[in-house]
Amino acid sequence: MHYTMHQVFLFLTLVSMTSAFGDSTIGPSYVTSPNPLCSSPTTSSSLTYLVDTTGSMGNYLSQLKLVNSWILDRVTARFPCGARQYTMVEYNDPDVGPVRYTQSKQDFGNYFNTLSASGGGDCPELTMKGLEMALINSPPKSYILVFTDASAADYGNTTLVNNVRSLITTTKSQVTFLVTGYCNTTNSPDFAIYRDIAALSFGHVYLFSISDINKVFNYLDYTLSMPSNSSTQLFSGEFTALAHNESFSIIKNFSSIMITTSGLVYSVQVSGPNLISMDKLVLEVWGFVLLIKRPTRGNWALNVTAGGIHSVRVEGLTAFNTTSSCSKCHVNATCEDYYGSLQCLCKSGFIGDGIDCTDIDECAYSWTNNCSVGICSNNIGSYTCKCPSGFYSPTPYSCVDINECLNSLSRCHPLATCVNTNGNYSCSCPYGYFGDGFNCEVNDCSRGVCAAGKECVKTSGSYLCLDPCSSYIALNESWRSSLNYVPSSYAIYSDYKCDNYLNGWYRFIGSGGVRMPETCISSFYCGTHAPMWLNGVHPTTSDGIVNRTACATWSGSCCLWSSNIQIKACPGGYHVYKISGTPACTLAYCTDPNTNNATCEADEEWRLGSQGYGCYCKSQYTVSSLADMRPELTCGTNEMKASFHKCQAKALNFDLNSFKSNACFQFQDDRFTNTFSILSRLEAGNCGLQSYQNSTHVTYVSKLFITSEASGIITRNESLTVSMSCSYPLDMQITLSQVLKAIVKSVVVSVGGTGQFTVSMALFTDSSYKYPYTGSQVSLSVKDTLYIGAYIQGGDNSTYVVLMKNCYATPSSDPNDPVKHYIIKDSCPNKQDSTISVPQNGVSREGRLQVQMFKFVGDAYDSVYLHCALGLCNTVTGSCVPTCSGGRSAGVDVETRDVTLGPIVRTAVSSHVPISASASSIIYIPALLLMVFFMFL
Repeated sequence: MHYTMHQVFLFLTLVSMTSAFGDSTIGPSYVTSPNPLCSSPTTSSSLTYLVDTTGSMGNYLSQLKLVNSWILDRVTARFPCGARQYTMVEYNDPDVGPVRYTQSKQDFGNYFNTLSASGGGDCPELTMKGLEMALINSPPKSYILVFTDASAADYGNTTLVNNVRSLITTTKSQVTFLVTGYCNTTNSPDFAIYRDIAALSFGHVYLFSISDINKVFNYLDYTLSMPSNSSTQLFSGEFTALAHNESFSIIKNFSSIMITTSGLVYSVQVSGPNLISMDKLVLEVWGFVLLIKRPTRGNWALNVTAGGIHSVRVEGLTAFNTTSSCSKCHVNATCEDYYGSLQCLCKSGFIGDGIDCTDIDECAYSWTNNCSVGICSNNIGSYTCKCPSGFYSPTPYSCVDINECLNSLSRCHPLATCVNTNGNYSCSCPYGYFGDGFNCEVNDCSRGVCAAGKECVKTSGSYLCLDPCSSYIALNESWRSSLNYVPSSYAIYSDYKCDNYLNGWYRFIGSGGVRMPETCISSFYCGTHAPMWLNGVHPTTSDGIVNRTACATWSGSCCLWSSNIQIKACPGGYHVYKISGTPACTLAYCTDPNTNNATCEADEEWRLGSQGYGCYCKSQYTVSSLADMRPELTCGTNEMKASFHKCQAKALNFDLNSFKSNACFQFQDDRFTNTFSILSRLEAGNCGLQSYQNSTHVTYVSKLFITSEASGIITRNESLTVSMSCSYPLDMQITLSQVLKAIVKSVVVSVGGTGQFTVSMALFTDSSYKYPYTGSQVSLSVKDTLYIGAYIQGGDNSTYVVLMKNCYATPSSDPNDPVKHYIIKDSCPNKQDSTISVPQNGVSREGRLQVQMFKFVGDAYDSVYLHCALGLCNTVTGSCVPTCSGGRSAGVDVETRDVTLGPIVRTAVSSHVPISASASSIIYIPALLLMVFFMFL
């Protein structure tokens, strides 16, 4: 088997190899054709096949057998009285032979039936040794075809090669190499020897794909169907120039001249003394076969354009089977006059010697018609093609693909791309769209609709967000272990595993290991030929779904093949892998046996550490001293939180629970993230908590001191100072937390029994609602404006908003006092008091109300009391915004609790610079804080 064989397209043209068959003492004696109808058989060139029968040739011999049978039938029909010897020479490694001869084409065909491919094992073969045997056992001036898929291993045997050259010179035989592969490069000496031998013998080297072998033999029936003395060599050359001009002379009459090339030739232009008519027998990118009838004597020129190394041959052909009268020609033949010599030639569609012409069955062989995709039907002298769906017939002899995309015959969606195929077409939706091309819809998955760590699966009309950590297939196969070695000497092919069937998310479990190895694994391990390992590192839980490359080890390379996979680290300490088969077979995914049954915490990973394999801090959390510990700071609404990873404390033998004796802090133990958190409440003066305030923000600073404990009789105490600092934009909640003597009242409000909230309300100095009154009371004149703010304190549910339902003032503490002045009624402001403004109510977690100060009429009324019904409204169940058409709100119904603030004592002079003075009464309101709790049930 040739492991380095390369298949290439056929760079092929055919050459005429006919010349006189003279006397020779080399090889077997010549035997006259036994055809009883021929009174005097005509000598023609003998045909020798030199066939490489090593193991890698198995697929090619069957095709060679089929084409050989066809060519011999055609040669016999064209030249029924031709006499030649057929020779078959086999060569293998290291044997050469046997050699067989016959004058019967039937016996020669039987030789092919006995050919079989076996042996070999390396690429180059003993081609020169085989060629020597073929030359020795073939008559002089034979036509020798060498069929192989490899370069010559014995090109460096000088004695052998010189003997081959001498035999070619002596026998005048012509050698053509039909090669389907090579071992190094086409410029290497082991391949270049083929071009040297071909040039010496007026032959060619054709490097082709086996599927094109019929193109070689399609021309042989022309050259082998002539007498041996009907061909004259006029020009021969080997060229490396990509463009060149050549010349040759014709000094006698020929019925035609034939020009053949091999190699990558783009064009051949021919010019002679007179205008010429040229038949293009073969005109392909791999070469040309050109025929010019009745060439004029004189000087001729060739202009060649090529793409690489190539050869050019020109030969003159003399008419044969001439007749004295055209009346002897068959009715399906024409009579040609070549300088006074008449020759009968069968018309197109017929074959014979011109005296006898029979119909050619073009449908008998695939290469003799153009109906490759249709049904061929033979006619007398021609054939027709019945084309299948997707094709049309521009002529009766061919089927051509219909380009549905070009002719607008496709049913593709208007947004889809139409791709024409042979006999059909396909449609594909553009990027960002989903469908089969005939129907396209927006692909939601391309818009990032799923949360990080989830996979989006598009379906028709919808999509799913799936967590691979809970939707996977478990692979519990111990043979995947990288310790499992299956030696090639003790196993058959079926013993090796292949994962080409895997498609989806998978999790490895069992004794073989739970994770892929992150280092190169040698071939024949993991129960397969080429084990696949992870060329990278595994992700952490915070990374989500990541892309990685899996490599397969083979032929000394750690990454001869590769495949793209996806990986996600799951909270349970395991990984899942998205796999889409393997690049080839037999390849399989490996597991690391050192990872079996390992359960690590969320901030740990199973790996090789100082104590061997175990659970260690993930790379981003690794520490070597107390100074390396960097807690994660979280700025909450009511507290600052510093979170330490427990794996760091374990690595340093440090007990985090020792903090719990400090009464200034609160503590949280989160087993899900494996963290230990220390919380500092945001309360002014709490255990040394410091705060700094400017016009927009307030900043809290708290320091935590950590010192390692002594161990044994000596100590090298380490200390760590953790400074927690959080800045907050000033709002109602933040500013009230700075008030040390705020007046607070609390009530419990039940809203559906689903949670606990605190609603606070206070009096502020201006419309920014950032600066509350401080102290035990507030003095305001009737020129001042009351700014009352309410907000939800704490709780994570953002669906609730503050709703001020009813707010009114009375001259006494009795909420049922008949003397009342409404500020808000049914969630809407009192339209009769133009100083009332409600900037926010039922729209957010804050509520804002302002009104100009007033007093009740009467000398006895120096104080007022404020009564408010406050509630929480759920925005999910409906709109909470009051619709105050006509002065009352409709459709907002929530449970409320009543709170009373007061008394508010009137003073003649305001305690601050008045903002407005449009009211005729004054009221005094102490700095008051209302708190409403909503309990979780």
